[in-house]
Amino acid sequence: MTEPQRKLKREDAAYRQAIINQAIQDFHERGIRGVTMSGISEELHISKRTLYEIYDSKEKLLLECLHAKHESNLRQIEELLAGTENVLEGILRIFRLRLDESQHINPQFIIELQDYNVAKDYFSQIHNKQREESLAFLRKGIEEGVFEPKVDFEIIYDMTALMIDNIFALGLLDSFPMKRIFASTVITYLRGCVTEKGRRIIDEWFVTQRE
Repeated sequence: MTEPQRKLKREDAAYRQAIINQAIQDFHERGIRGVTMSGISEELHISKRTLYEIYDSKEKLLLECLHAKHESNLRQIEELLAGTENVLEGILRIFRLRLDESQHINPQFIIELQDYNVAKDYFSQIHNKQREESLAFLRKGIEEGVFEPKVDFEIIYDMTALMIDNIFALGLLDSFPMKRIFASTVITYLRGCVTEKGRRIIDEWFVTQRE
């Protein structure tokens, strides 16, 4: 038994986390197709055999990375929402975080996700699981006076998801940066759902984006 294999038995969770961290970094920097299991094993100084004993395919490693990133995102969102005055402010903080992150992610990674069924199935499960929770969160904005009470958030939620899918389907990431796409689609869509109070919050947010 090799030393990496003995270490794996003693430090299984830490060992897997090191692999996931390296793989997420590589996927974000080079896209999915630009990453190989051989490359990851070399960067971590472990044998390719050991890596395949843990994840028997790049697709399974990708799925584990998506899950780990999603869990990390949930923790970040919880921290961002703490101390916000209303739902809309929280949404804009989350948008800002995602836009900042997008500056460090190769657009090819996002584009290539559409070619992997494991990724599409995973995001579909997340969408279905979080739908009711997200709708309750958005409806809270009506009570806070930032969203119009006449808005049907079930339609808005599903249409927004469809719009994001079309961003990938139309290949917009090949021509425009994510920040510009967001400002012209999601934020514009959101602006149509808010009250005058909500519009002032969005306008102030745009000012901070230019600073």
